[in-house]
Amino acid sequence: MHRPGIGQGEAAVAAAPSPAYRRDRATWVTFGALFAFGLLNALLGPMLPYLRETEHISYVVAALHQVAFAVGGMTAGLLATRSSAPRRATIVAGLVGAALGGLLLGYGGLLPATIVASLLVSGCATAALIRMWALLSDLHHSHRAVALTEGEIAVSLAGVLTPALVGLCAATSLTWRFSTVIAFVLVVAAAAAVAVSRSSEAEEEAPVRARPDDPGGRRTRRTLTTIFAVVALEFTLSFWAATYLHDDVGLGREISVVLVSPLYAANLVGRLIASRVARRRTAAEVLWLSLATAFVGLPFLLSAGGIAVASVGLVVTGMGIGGTFPLASALHVEASGRSADHALGQTLAVAGIGQIVGPLTAGAVAQVVDLRYGLLVLPALIVLAAVTTRPGDPRA
Repeated sequence: MHRPGIGQGEAAVAAAPSPAYRRDRATWVTFGALFAFGLLNALLGPMLPYLRETEHISYVVAALHQVAFAVGGMTAGLLATRSSAPRRATIVAGLVGAALGGLLLGYGGLLPATIVASLLVSGCATAALIRMWALLSDLHHSHRAVALTEGEIAVSLAGVLTPALVGLCAATSLTWRFSTVIAFVLVVAAAAAVAVSRSSEAEEEAPVRARPDDPGGRRTRRTLTTIFAVVALEFTLSFWAATYLHDDVGLGREISVVLVSPLYAANLVGRLIASRVARRRTAAEVLWLSLATAFVGLPFLLSAGGIAVASVGLVVTGMGIGGTFPLASALHVEASGRSADHALGQTLAVAGIGQIVGPLTAGAVAQVVDLRYGLLVLPALIVLAAVTTRPGDPRA
């Protein structure tokens, strides 16, 4: 795509109003597929207390599941930066493969099997996720930040339901493992909906855009650093939340697992708010506001000694975290000169590093002291994300 030069033509383009944001059929089908992705994406954290009990493993060994999850995501991201595979076929295959991995996570029974399952769920689901985000990005261009944030709302809806689903299944004779069967059915149904949906040019092609004016790639490196920080922030909290509530706050295991649902509910509210504010403010400005909200909630969470204060901390921090990843991703797509698929492949490759570093660092500190001290990595990550985000960056 040719980028117009500076002059009257560019001024006319800049002055022209952006087309209204509209959700077409392809957008709604993609939102449904993102909901399915969210079911699988949220399984590991709530399952962790049960996996630790069943497999008799320590904090550090338990964190290997998150390492495998991150490696799967990184691998999918790196492959996407070079792949030209059709979007729709990749979404369908990725969702089905991830659903099978979810079954293995629930019924594998042994540490090697559940680690492989974590790798499979993440790798396949991330391959689908990249193409779903790229599709939304190319369908909505000037409203990219809004579309990606609304897509994450679908992920959050699933995230709200998943911990409750795991906890409820655990309270029955079906056990917590049956939650993976329910997830399998729903994910395969979503994949089938994508497979039979009407194809469009945006679903099959990955157009290459002209490289923006970014000498030396400084802005691109900044956006990727921001992505690392916000992903490490989100995954550290979601991965260890149930364990922290049980081991350090002193709540029962089932209550701790179910209480992860308010965290995802808060993510949902945060994304709803961010998607509305992003229509009037730049993605960078909204990202700063989100980070500030998360920072305000951390003192409540990290000092909690009971369910009330812990819940306040989870809700406020979760609201702030909710919009950070889609906003940072939108900023990176805008900064990158690659197609949306390739730019989002970079995003997920770097995100995988954050998924490893954040939870593993917290787990290593917890092994020496306790998890409350391990979670002090959270404010440090917020500061890093804020420093690398420039509020003056253009709307993504």
